[in-house]
Amino acid sequence: MKEDTIHPIIVGVGQITHREKILGDDPSPSQLAKRAIQVCVEDSGCSDLLGHVDSLSVVNMFCETENPTSALCDLLGFKPGIREYTSIGGNTPQWLVNRAADDIAKGKIDVALLAGAEALYSEDRTFDWRRTYRALEGMSQRNEIIGSTRRGFADHEFRNNAFGATRAYPLFENALRARRRQSIEEHRSALGRHCAEFSKIAADNPLAWFREERSSHEIEKVTDQNRMISFPYTKFMNPIMGVNQAAAVVLTSTDVAKKLSIPSEKWVYLLGGGEAMEKWLLSERVNYWSSPAIREMTKAALEMAGLGIDQIDFFDLYSCFPSATTIAASEIGLDVNDPPNLTVTGGLPYFGGPGNNYTTHAIAQTVERIREKPEQTGLVTGVGMYLTKHSLGIYGGREPEKPWNRGQLDPIQEKIDRMESPDLCLEPEGPAVVETYTVIHDRKNEPEYSVVIARLENGQRCFAQTDEDRDLLIAMETEEFVGKRGFIRKGDDAPNRMRF
Repeated sequence: MKEDTIHPIIVGVGQITHREKILGDDPSPSQLAKRAIQVCVEDSGCSDLLGHVDSLSVVNMFCETENPTSALCDLLGFKPGIREYTSIGGNTPQWLVNRAADDIAKGKIDVALLAGAEALYSEDRTFDWRRTYRALEGMSQRNEIIGSTRRGFADHEFRNNAFGATRAYPLFENALRARRRQSIEEHRSALGRHCAEFSKIAADNPLAWFREERSSHEIEKVTDQNRMISFPYTKFMNPIMGVNQAAAVVLTSTDVAKKLSIPSEKWVYLLGGGEAMEKWLLSERVNYWSSPAIREMTKAALEMAGLGIDQIDFFDLYSCFPSATTIAASEIGLDVNDPPNLTVTGGLPYFGGPGNNYTTHAIAQTVERIREKPEQTGLVTGVGMYLTKHSLGIYGGREPEKPWNRGQLDPIQEKIDRMESPDLCLEPEGPAVVETYTVIHDRKNEPEYSVVIARLENGQRCFAQTDEDRDLLIAMETEEFVGKRGFIRKGDDAPNRMRF
């Protein structure tokens, strides 16, 4: 390696977990992000680091402030030349890191600061998805917004209630169960064990929102405190929006870090990175148990890093719901029947951060772990929408053999977009077979309605609901309905209906 080769590195990380509900101490997202940035600057060992920042990127904070980035600059008293705010998506933190690394490697910027916050833990602050979607619709008109502002669902999916994370990810999960030929009971136990491993790690993490370790039995058993949300996920398997957390990272080059006298023991190298998008709509997916985007993105990032998956020492795979983590583990080449630890934080349901900024926390934890053991490498993923938008980063403590160059990623998206999707029928009539499904419960723990994705005899895919028959809905949670035959009728302006 030539001595003058410049590598992008992370030199500072900061995290805040604010649990106190104290009158007069109900911080805004910008105030929380400010605290994380201050910790990040202190961590770097360069007290005047903000004065060198060229670019500030703020992860979407579900904030009603018209321009959160400007508000954060005012709080910190600095005005970097580039100020931007992302659209919604848990993929955005790692995407921002990869993007900043590109610009640093090309000499476009010297120092990049990335930050975000979730400030939804408050008795008088409620989270409203409808308000969020309205805000998303208007984002394309704002110049500082970066990232896709496209709505995550189509009208026909909305009409059949196949939208929202708490419905979409159970659809993936039930498809996975059928694919793996597990019984309902086997699957429930496997989910409990999967989540218990995450809970155990969170319990040992002082920054985690939920520090109580839960057993697999406690997580899988339906109780008044752990109601079913959408089959097969209980409340303890879901991420909880009400947290106050913030995280920040700062990137620069090895050359600038030397000029700023940032000690080399603070440096963590970016070895590889990638992004890819699945076919955008649920109705367009090739199937509901795999992710071509994760598979192709991981191949390219590992090739860039010059590593095999067996050379990665630890992982943080985006864990909004178990299906997201299991699909990612499978696609990157891990044994899903006996996986290594898949989180360094404790994951979204237990560590917290289930808005958009969780992965910044995962990156910060990864950096701290590599500083302790520079010979190790870590892999971090982020996910946005319904297993739709993906990002990945590979980190290490040793100088890479090759300069940062992500040119090999260029053909990936074209390859994914060319994959063949089943034809869609918006007004289905006739015999059909269930491809996947879920049952949504109300707050009293009663099954309320179903969401079904089915295939007609000609192979066309369609969306539907069953009748709101309590006995049928209970049966759908105790018997395998993937592969079950029924009859479907179009619903015109109402949901299509499938009967068995």
